[in-house]
Amino acid sequence: MQCKSLRESGNDLKKFNVAYFGASCDPLAKNKQFADKLELDYPLLSDTDTKVAAAYGIQRGTRSKRVTIFVDVDGKIAHVESKVNLRAHGKQIVEQLEKLNVAKKSADSNEK
Repeated sequence: MQCKSLRESGNDLKKFNVAYFGASCDPLAKNKQFADKLELDYPLLSDTDTKVAAAYGIQRGTRSKRVTIFVDVDGKIAHVESKVNLRAHGKQIVEQLEKLNVAKKSADSNEK
């Protein structure tokens, strides 16, 4: 549900000057199959050794907690959303980007 919500909010998310992706502790092949099945239009990364989840303090055994981490242009954590609304997470992210005053792409920008 969470990944579908991001896909469905893609047009709104792409208005911001950000990069976004999902991350999972599942193997690459499983993530690829999942992303293809849901027709995701953003990357889904694999953290199979859970090193990234551990570095962010969100490791839960061989899994990770379901959170969204907003990293600013200086590489600093600007916000951690730990109350993820699975069905409306894309809209939740858009709202947080607005609150963080994240720049939007210019109207004449050729970036996708």
